[in-house]
Amino acid sequence: MRILHLAVENFAGIPMRLVHEERRRGHESRLVTLLSPMQKYEEDIALQLPALNLVQMKQLRRLVRGTPTEQIVNTRHAGTAKLWQPANMLDNLLFRVRDAAWQPAIRRALKEIGGLESFDLIIADGGHDFTRFPRLFAKTSVPIATVYYGSDMRTRGIIAGVQEKACCTFTFEHDHTLLFPEAEFLFYPYEAPNYAPFVQYQAPIIGESIRIGHAPTNRAAKGTEQILGSLERLKKDFPIEIVLIEKMPHPEALRTKAQCHLFIDQIGELGYGVNSLESLSMGIPTAVELMPDFECFLENHSGGEVHPFYTIRRARLDEDIRVVLSDIQQWQNRGRKGKEWVKRHHATEAVVDTYLECIRDTLAL
Repeated sequence: MRILHLAVENFAGIPMRLVHEERRRGHESRLVTLLSPMQKYEEDIALQLPALNLVQMKQLRRLVRGTPTEQIVNTRHAGTAKLWQPANMLDNLLFRVRDAAWQPAIRRALKEIGGLESFDLIIADGGHDFTRFPRLFAKTSVPIATVYYGSDMRTRGIIAGVQEKACCTFTFEHDHTLLFPEAEFLFYPYEAPNYAPFVQYQAPIIGESIRIGHAPTNRAAKGTEQILGSLERLKKDFPIEIVLIEKMPHPEALRTKAQCHLFIDQIGELGYGVNSLESLSMGIPTAVELMPDFECFLENHSGGEVHPFYTIRRARLDEDIRVVLSDIQQWQNRGRKGKEWVKRHHATEAVVDTYLECIRDTLAL
């Protein structure tokens, strides 16, 4: 099968990772990205189109819109995903001028890959066409599947001209399923980078300092100050050594994380992220706040298997962390189960299995 992935960017290297797995299975898969991400990842066909993430363009768009229109939806309230539309006539014009400027590069890319009709399946990452006003996808007879991750559905909203053509919709974000119930949840595909250290986890022994890691990229979003405050208060009862992993190159951050006995990811509504997958993959027991509906959701989407996290809550953080610290005798076993859980559910092979099977079943109907 010939499969075309189209992505605005190779976000965290995930689209290319999916392409590699499809190729491993014998599919002829290609990835076209509209621009290169800030961090460098392997690309296939990177158009590197202008005027998308330029600082001047962002400033112009803010000026045109007056007030930001791409606000994050409160995902735990009933509602539906919004549909994207230009903020006003000038915003509409800016997108149309940009789309027109992109046409020569898009035509060259389509010629290089043999045109859309040469593919058996198109996977539109973020529910995006080559341009903001869908034209190519509107005309094609090739089946289209959409995959959402990050904040596209929350902030930008769904691009109706793409979504209405989709035979299947997938998402790596639990809250997207609240906004758009038709979306099928996928576990985020995780593979430890080749520079990740190989460690044999050992729980702390009696009298040893308990090294507790925390790695904030955004302190406010992660609840860092509350987490650090709680750990400082608990030092009077436990020999805690706080390991703050912040503003480090990723290889150094992973080496530092590998030395921890326990990892605390974050508190709030975000759930667990790549930080947790990294620590679990090292066999490190991991604590994070999970909303009750997300815990039930995880159980339903992992065959009834209980997730491996220690659940902590912002409202009673000291008490919950104290419970975790009192369970040291189970950390070795908890860490082993967490490592196995990540391999079982977050492996790229498992993710590709899920969406290809769903697409095949849908198209066979």
